[in-house]
Amino acid sequence: MATSLEEVCNLLRRDGRTYRIDLDGDQVTVQAAGTGARYSLLIRLSEEGECLHLRIPRVVTVGQSPHAAALFARILELHYAIKLGRFGLDPNDGEIDCEIVMPLDDLPLTARLLRRLLGTLVLLVDQQKPRFEHLLATGQDPAGDDDEHLETFLDQVAATLGMTRAELDRQLAQPAEEAS
Repeated sequence: MATSLEEVCNLLRRDGRTYRIDLDGDQVTVQAAGTGARYSLLIRLSEEGECLHLRIPRVVTVGQSPHAAALFARILELHYAIKLGRFGLDPNDGEIDCEIVMPLDDLPLTARLLRRLLGTLVLLVDQQKPRFEHLLATGQDPAGDDDEHLETFLDQVAATLGMTRAELDRQLAQPAEEAS
């Protein structure tokens, strides 16, 4: 069921949240508190109100880290493992963001659903941001016990793509502009 930005704002207001509508009137910014950080959460609609997008920009910035491949491998693993939420790379500036896209075709947007989506997005970023920062700084995953799981996952990805593991590792190590 289609919704409007006005309806989203009404639900935010009912929950006692403060928000700001951008100058174009097509996006709402809400501040959300995680366990150790505050995030600016962006909300917008697409497909004439039938698709809701919630996004936290600038979770981390890849920059010139020599360990970007380790971060990208972790993000691939997360895409495989989580059902709600995804991390993405903006190749123009190296920023990693996190987004939830919720189709509203057959369901109304309720306060409960919006709270769940907001909470899930903040929780996901809260859990992964320190890990991403550590990966970029050291190339090592602070949850070292996941290494075997990650290796198995990457072996499966390589097999699915019809590559050897070494070929996949080389592809992951290439900067985005060289890979295309």
